[in-house]
Amino acid sequence: MNEVIGPLSAREREIAEAYVGGASYKEIARQFDISPATVRTHLRTIYRKLEVASKLELAEALRDEPAPPAGPGRDAQLLVADLALELDEAMRRERILARVLRIISQEGDRLDAVIDAVLDHALEICEAEFGVLFEYFGGLRFRAMQSRNISPAFGRWLSDQGIFEVEAETGLGRVARGLESVNIADVRSEDIYRSRAALRIATADLGGARSFAAIPMISGDRLIGAFTVYRTRVHPFNGRALELARLFADQAAIAIKNARRPEKAVGAETEGQADPPLLAILPFRATDEADDNLTRTGRRLAAGIIMELSSTPHFRLIDLASSFSERLAANPPAQAMKTLGAGLVVTGQIRRAATGGVRVAAWLHQAGRLPPLWTERFDLPGEDVEPLLETLLVRLCAAIGTTVERALVTRSRRSPSLNALDHFLDGLEFHHRHTADAYRDARARFVLALDLDPEFSRAAAALAITYVREWFWHSTRSDLLDTAERHARTAVGLAPHDAWAQTVWGVVALYRGRHAEAEQSVTRALELAPHDAYVVSRAGLVELYSGNQESAIDLLRRSIALDPLHADRQSGMLGHALFLAGRYDDAIACLESIDTPLVWELAWLAASHGKSGNESRATSVAAALRISLNGDGGYDVGSRPYRYARHRDKLRESLLSLGIQL
Repeated sequence: MNEVIGPLSAREREIAEAYVGGASYKEIARQFDISPATVRTHLRTIYRKLEVASKLELAEALRDEPAPPAGPGRDAQLLVADLALELDEAMRRERILARVLRIISQEGDRLDAVIDAVLDHALEICEAEFGVLFEYFGGLRFRAMQSRNISPAFGRWLSDQGIFEVEAETGLGRVARGLESVNIADVRSEDIYRSRAALRIATADLGGARSFAAIPMISGDRLIGAFTVYRTRVHPFNGRALELARLFADQAAIAIKNARRPEKAVGAETEGQADPPLLAILPFRATDEADDNLTRTGRRLAAGIIMELSSTPHFRLIDLASSFSERLAANPPAQAMKTLGAGLVVTGQIRRAATGGVRVAAWLHQAGRLPPLWTERFDLPGEDVEPLLETLLVRLCAAIGTTVERALVTRSRRSPSLNALDHFLDGLEFHHRHTADAYRDARARFVLALDLDPEFSRAAAALAITYVREWFWHSTRSDLLDTAERHARTAVGLAPHDAWAQTVWGVVALYRGRHAEAEQSVTRALELAPHDAYVVSRAGLVELYSGNQESAIDLLRRSIALDPLHADRQSGMLGHALFLAGRYDDAIACLESIDTPLVWELAWLAASHGKSGNESRATSVAAALRISLNGDGGYDVGSRPYRYARHRDKLRESLLSLGIQL
């Protein structure tokens, strides 16, 4: 093998031919069972011996190897060889980067394909033996998202951990704290290994790693995740390779962020495809208004349709709070559609039949069209709406012309207990009044619903939110958030694929300061129910406190369209987002539209007037705010989950200029 062929040994010629043939350092190293660094040393010698300055010249020289010239000049030859290899490596890095960018542009909607490509090329450019892409969940919490060439034992360990918290001195911990790449020569040489930190032990003992590097994936100034690359021998990673891997990581961060943007999940208009028209389901009215049982039956029927169809991407449903508003009680369908801004409205009537059962009539109306699109009558033997609800959903879908599959509409949102559903709907009515007493009344109704049906996921989710609401007024009581989190966990456990359960978990995580976890939950909720008013508005709330104001503004405007008669709280949050975005006149318009502003909405309004330069109005609102602060128990700006201190400081400083300290 060491026989000399011209100036090159047989091994050198094989390496040179593999390199000219397009193999990477890592592939050549694997072929000859040597390290990538040894490959580079061989190529440096080959370039010097053959006096070539590029891969093209090397290919020509291999076809007809010249004899090495005699005489001095060894240093110059070494310099030329080094420069030539550096140029080849730079060109190789540019080609890899171009390939990655091309894949991202072509496969932008296929996140897995993008991540696969980026991870593969990061391993190649870093000459690493294996790698893992970790997703970041805030604090020091990560989850392994993709991996390449890791040992089965290390893979099982990562899978078993799910989302886990790393120690601060691990490589991932340093990335999370410093947002910079971390390059560790030997993972076994650090104190964190000797102290038996779980991740470091798994990395070294199960994964077999020695040298390690972690490259952060950052979007804007936010950590999205990290690439980690490993070698099974002690050989630190090259700084230039890590710089290029950082470019890959940034591109991966953009791909992940774009794939999970809430506004994408909401279903904003894309090429040639608009959102479906707004549909309102009004309560089925009892012909005898004094018949409370019939009234409840009509309400159950409409609520069941709303809760089902709002949880599919094929419908945009006006929220139950607006559809059930007393403002619509005496309105004919055309007026109701105009008031709600809906393109379609379902109305119904329910009365007792002579046979002792119940007769139901349903109509589907379209804006601008006088006769109904669809009408049908049904007979029920009793007051259990469940059998009729299934039939109504199928007929209604057919009348609208949607291709929605009936299997997409699940029953996890409703309860088979009619009394439990009644208590739940009563609780929602109290909840929508937005006073401390009303929240307590709502809580009592949700507790009753769960007593009757312990598996009623949405009742558990709604119960959790009553504790979050109470915490708004009593922000020093962390026990309220503890209780909220317990009920939210119950809701997710009962129905992990229910959008409300995911949303409420995200809201609780947000107020706990776990922004990444909150964003993940509401993004999942939006995928499940992209046109549910509550889901969309809470996604806007998470985006607001996470610092993504333009996304928050878009989501909150969408939620107002879905709940037009009950939009005060959404308008308040929208005003807050506009204030943080510096759009003070728009913020004032939103906040001034609220009939009975809450204490924090007054604070945002006063701050917006102050920033806009309207001193007299700012002073007037500030006076109302002081009165409200004395009566409502206060508003602690410091307790609100702003991801960035500058947003909290902006509000505080604006209020301080008006003589109000919060």
